[in-house]
Amino acid sequence: NKTKKYSIHTSGTPVKTAGYIAYPRKFPCDGKCKAVAKAKVVTIDLKYCYKVSRIELSNKAKCCSKNTGKVVIKVGKKTCATITMSGKTSALRVDCASGSTGEKITMTYANIGDISITHFALAAEGSDAC
Repeated sequence: NKTKKYSIHTSGTPVKTAGYIAYPRKFPCDGKCKAVAKAKVVTIDLKYCYKVSRIELSNKAKCCSKNTGKVVIKVGKKTCATITMSGKTSALRVDCASGSTGEKITMTYANIGDISITHFALAAEGSDAC
């Protein structure tokens, strides 16, 4: 959390001359994250800057899917990981490369086919590096 100097005044006279107050805590996507698919790219707009260390995804698995392919997961402009995922994959957990910082997560699929992200979770901390 960033801090900022403040002083409290009553009728022009400071009651307390110096101190620090923390900015309110901000949650990824303001607590309403959605995975938006467009062509072969799924994007999650976090709204604020985060350093992401882990991503967990749930997929609406298709029992008989033959689709499979590589997925490049990026946080901001940095590649978090490259994995293989198929339509049969129900869930996966990815540990991001160190320093994966950004305001958006993008997942670019070689073959998006039957992929339908139904849930995801992040291990992330606020960052001022964006």
